[in-house]
Amino acid sequence: MSKRWTRYFAGIAGGALAIFAGANYAQNSQLFMPSEYKTLRRVVNRLATKNDLGNERITFTIAAGTNTSWMAEELNLCKEDGCSFYTNLNPFKPYLGKSSKEINEAIRQSYLLNGIEGWAWSHGVIYFSRSTFSAYEGKDDYFACTLGHELTHFLNHDAFKDSLREGREGKRLNEEKRELLKQSISRESESKADFNAAKMVMNIGLPSDTCLKGYEYLARHEGIGEETKEDSSHPGYEDRRDAMSEFLKTYKDNPSDRELKGTKGKWKYDRKLNTLKFTPFAIR
Repeated sequence: MSKRWTRYFAGIAGGALAIFAGANYAQNSQLFMPSEYKTLRRVVNRLATKNDLGNERITFTIAAGTNTSWMAEELNLCKEDGCSFYTNLNPFKPYLGKSSKEINEAIRQSYLLNGIEGWAWSHGVIYFSRSTFSAYEGKDDYFACTLGHELTHFLNHDAFKDSLREGREGKRLNEEKRELLKQSISRESESKADFNAAKMVMNIGLPSDTCLKGYEYLARHEGIGEETKEDSSHPGYEDRRDAMSEFLKTYKDNPSDRELKGTKGKWKYDRKLNTLKFTPFAIR
């Protein structure tokens, strides 16, 4: 083969490789990630300026929401105890194949109806439904409270600590009493996460009542006004609101004078995995 043809095929191969590399870059570029992830990154970065987010990687994912699993059950796509798969579907891509019409419609309806939803796993994955970002559109300060709440659960290792406490205090209780103990411990952790989220937003200079107003907004948006019950995992509306009000009054009278510690880190978006990862390194 002549040198000319060798250079020709080498040029084609190089061009194909460049196209592939460019496509892969665009696929995972933060520039082209969904607007919801951009909002998430923006608010985390804001919180990180004056808060210690630890030294463990935090993985965020935005999924379809629990309404998707309920609709999947109604459509007989799954049975009651096996529908959580649909809660975690990627809402940013269309689905093909069997039942795709129903699945895509369930995701659409969940986006409209699911509301505000987030939770944190013990291994550092923090989940939000896509509808959460629609509910908080133009309300970054309120979203910062919800985000700070979920970050607190992870940073404090609440899942582990609550489980450990339940085991220690409930080992001799019957099943019913142990379940009530579990929910009581959960309510305490939820209140502490509320308080720490309020501290986090105050650390970045937001008004002291931001999270109180944010909770009022959340409760009315979601239609949650029930009282605290023995088997509730979260405090009821009035108890939660009053506890936050009392905390803010106490904290305002005794503000922390400690030096605020910020966190810097790097971000990595993965479109295929539907994740946005924050790997921090603490600074003073």
